[in-house]
Amino acid sequence: MIISMAYPGRYMRLFYIVLVSLLIFDFAFYPFAAHAQSRRTARQTEEKSERPSPRPFTTSVPEETEKEVTPPVEIKSIGKAAYDAVIRSGRYIVGPGDVFAVVINRNEEIETFEVPVGASGSLLFPSVGPVSVAFLSLREANQAIQTAITKRFHQLDISISLARLRTFPINVVGEVHMPGAVDVEGVEQASQLITKAGGLIDDFNRKGSSRNIQIMRLDENGQWHNTERRIDLELWNRTGKAQYNPFLLDGEQIVVPVARSDSIYITGAVQYPGSYEFAPGDRVSDLIVLGNGLRAHSPPKRAHLLRLSDDGEWRPIDIDLSRVLAGDPEANLTLQAGDKLYVIGETKWVYVEGEVKFPGSFPFKEGLRLKELLQQAELTPEASVVQASLIRKVNFEEQTIEDDPALNRLLGIPRSQRTDAEEALITLKTQQLSGRLPIDFVALMAGDEQHNILLQDGDVVRIPRFVPSVRVTGAVIAPANIPYDAALTVGGYIDLAGGFNTRAKEKDIIIVEGNTGNAINATSESIVRPGDAIVVPTRATVPGQGYRITREVIAMLGSIASLVFTIVLINREL
Repeated sequence: MIISMAYPGRYMRLFYIVLVSLLIFDFAFYPFAAHAQSRRTARQTEEKSERPSPRPFTTSVPEETEKEVTPPVEIKSIGKAAYDAVIRSGRYIVGPGDVFAVVINRNEEIETFEVPVGASGSLLFPSVGPVSVAFLSLREANQAIQTAITKRFHQLDISISLARLRTFPINVVGEVHMPGAVDVEGVEQASQLITKAGGLIDDFNRKGSSRNIQIMRLDENGQWHNTERRIDLELWNRTGKAQYNPFLLDGEQIVVPVARSDSIYITGAVQYPGSYEFAPGDRVSDLIVLGNGLRAHSPPKRAHLLRLSDDGEWRPIDIDLSRVLAGDPEANLTLQAGDKLYVIGETKWVYVEGEVKFPGSFPFKEGLRLKELLQQAELTPEASVVQASLIRKVNFEEQTIEDDPALNRLLGIPRSQRTDAEEALITLKTQQLSGRLPIDFVALMAGDEQHNILLQDGDVVRIPRFVPSVRVTGAVIAPANIPYDAALTVGGYIDLAGGFNTRAKEKDIIIVEGNTGNAINATSESIVRPGDAIVVPTRATVPGQGYRITREVIAMLGSIASLVFTIVLINREL
């Protein structure tokens, strides 16, 4: 004790020396120890990585992480009904930006992960490689993924679903209220995009088409071109078929044109009679669908299709509806702009169209006359009674000799021996048998009861808008419809059509009256009325006729020469 107290400074110095020595040793030895520990850890990691992983699509992770449970895949909220309907149907088209969820069940151990569709349109799976799914339907994409994974891992129980939908811009241009780009989710159809763009314009002066909306796509050269797909909102509303209201793909745009001025018309035994915008490729069945189908209480079996022919006449065509509805392509005729379909049911109908206040079908009853029907329909101020017509469908083959003996006599004349006037009369009479009846509507409205005929089931009365013109056709230089001029006679209209051509029969001019369809002989000084047609016949040229005449003349001259020669010989002998 005495010693320690006597030398306190000595022991303190010894303590500091030992402490400093320990600190120096620790700083010097630590890097070597850390390096050794890192080498042991690396060696253990390498050994672990060399063993097969129980999870083929993931790398090794610490045990604590492996015990964590992956939360369920969250579907983006897009409207449950819309999502369910599209996803379950498999109609959804996959594209870059979509994200798939893959659930793997291996030995009761569940692994869930997400794989996005890259810009190239492929999914990249670890240990599997890229799987191309761009522009495939959801059903096709699921099959492609399933096939690719099971080729690599045979014993896995795999479930594949769409986790998140892509969003991409689509241009909607043309006759919409707010043209421009709209953001699109993959389950949205064309009609929803048009709604986002403000909807179709439907003003007094402008109207967007609802049946001829185009889908255009950008090609490799940066040019827009039409695709084969077309948006038809009318047929979509009637049928609900996705082909009329498709999903849009990346790089496409919607073009809404102005509604076409030409239309197709349906009336009679259908739910919604009326006129509808014409779309190229329309068939009789499409027009019936636009009319919301046939009346269920008495499904009709026949219809009349009225079509404007090249000569300006309306021709009725019989339609067998039972064959149309059975899918017969021959009966399901392709329509033309302006066609009118009259569906004939068990209830009898007559029809009025054109410039009347109440166009459409009217119940037919025995004893109904033409003037009474016109009073029910009420003519508009723009109605042209001069050009009005009554069309009646009659089976020409059922006509007998007693029905029209004059026509039967004309048909008995060989074609090569008929005059132009006879040919014109045959044409007129056959048109009347299966088409326009010779009714003078001007005289009818003036009180002439001779033209107030009894109507028949299926009769069609057409009241066009007044167009003051005269049609000049036949053997003239430039056949045309010429605006009516009360100061002009037949000769004046022919001059405006370029005059006669070299084969014209100038003395056999015919006027076909616009209000009756009657053909009358005319001269250059004859008076013409609005709606009339001037027909200049052509001189007929029968092939080989000149050769036959020459041959007959030569034969005749030969016979005469032989006779003269015989007479001369006889006189010499005498």
